[in-house]
Amino acid sequence: MRKLISFCLFFFCIAGLQAAINIKRIDPAFWWCGMKNKELQIMVYGDKIGDAKASLKYPGVTLEKTVRLDSPNYLFLYLNISDNAKPGKMTIRFDRGKEHTSRTFELLQRNGPDRDYTGFDASDVLYLIMPDRFADGDPKTNVIPSMRFPAPVNRNDPNARHGGDLQGIEQHLDYIQNLGVTAIWLNPVLENDMPGGSYHGYATTDYYKVDPRFGTNEYYKELIEKCHERNMKVVMDMIFNHCGSEHIWFLDRPSKDWFNFPDGYVQTSYRLTPHFDPYVSTYDKNIMDMGWFVESMPDLNQHNPHLMKYLTQNSIWWIEYSGIDGIRMDTHPYVFFDSMAEWCKEIQNEYPDFNIVGECWYNTEAGSAYWQENSILDKTRNSHLKTVMDFPLQGIVREAFMSQTDSWTGLNKIYDRLALDFMYSDPMAVLTFLDNHDTDRFLSEEPDNLGFFKQAIAFLLTTRGIPQIYYGT
Repeated sequence: MRKLISFCLFFFCIAGLQAAINIKRIDPAFWWCGMKNKELQIMVYGDKIGDAKASLKYPGVTLEKTVRLDSPNYLFLYLNISDNAKPGKMTIRFDRGKEHTSRTFELLQRNGPDRDYTGFDASDVLYLIMPDRFADGDPKTNVIPSMRFPAPVNRNDPNARHGGDLQGIEQHLDYIQNLGVTAIWLNPVLENDMPGGSYHGYATTDYYKVDPRFGTNEYYKELIEKCHERNMKVVMDMIFNHCGSEHIWFLDRPSKDWFNFPDGYVQTSYRLTPHFDPYVSTYDKNIMDMGWFVESMPDLNQHNPHLMKYLTQNSIWWIEYSGIDGIRMDTHPYVFFDSMAEWCKEIQNEYPDFNIVGECWYNTEAGSAYWQENSILDKTRNSHLKTVMDFPLQGIVREAFMSQTDSWTGLNKIYDRLALDFMYSDPMAVLTFLDNHDTDRFLSEEPDNLGFFKQAIAFLLTTRGIPQIYYGT
């Protein structure tokens, strides 16, 4: 009888442990008082957390609603952080039947007026760095065994990681500053725990975590502070069109409509003209907006309000936490126009002087100008995007400076391009460049004479707009 009782007690204890509320992550981990937007979304992820009831008691904070989606492993809490809320730690309690657990959530004081949130502009020169390919400052972080895909460093393999990190950038700030540049744009630094080829950083697997092969969130913040001490700005690369296929959202989808084409990979057409094509078909519009960039980067559905709230808050979180001075948004037109316009508007609401540059890759000035804030090409809607990238000009500068003996294919081509600046609502806010991580190097091989190259650099640094130089140039 004693053995039977002991066995029963053991069985019920094990059953109780299995039924315990297991919270694996909470995003964001903390927030601030004093934000203009009083609504805060908290994403809670854990085993069947959707079956739990959440509650909290904290002066000035109310739990307005709880949202459960298709997956039982997500719970979205929507809080109202009133003007009366003070910094401190609140307790959020989760109850599921007889099981309960609590988590501490901290409210911090928002940075005061001394923090300068003025973004980059035409007075700056941006220096674009791909962190993995710049400098290896801490070889101990080259391989992180705890990651699911701890890719080894192999500098002989162009598709492998090469070991660059944030510490390597920090160790070369003297060099960067001596170039005369005033801002650093880093290719994505967030976690890309993906199998192979993810050194570029564009397959995010955690929007709130710096990739440990580059460093930590704290070190990223310190690097920005060290740049600010030198009066240098930092621009953060963000990607909202897609995430990596190893993100928990894809492995355990919160809802059926969290991704576009959720039943399987459908490739985008890579044609961006459907945004303004007067003859566009619904099919062409949807395949461009909703198609996946590549199979390993599933396309996010920003028309899902809970997803878009998460992404918008994430941008604000990084601005407030790290002190970045600008954002470069990857594949900007591959996302729904209204979603990106609202995102830009939300950022401007909290930080009016902040700047965002969108990667709007068009071969014509009309395509690029269409996406700039207050575009004269479509006054029925506003993108609220201050800066666009000047791909049309970039596409002809190499030919223009290398073919100076031919007046038509030479500098006259630049003359004719600049004559189309009337399409831009603000030509001085256009980002100009000779090359970047998505293009061939301006110098694809060592030339016999550097004269045309020097002229091209002189043009880049003296023409209208915001010049960007690619690392190594």
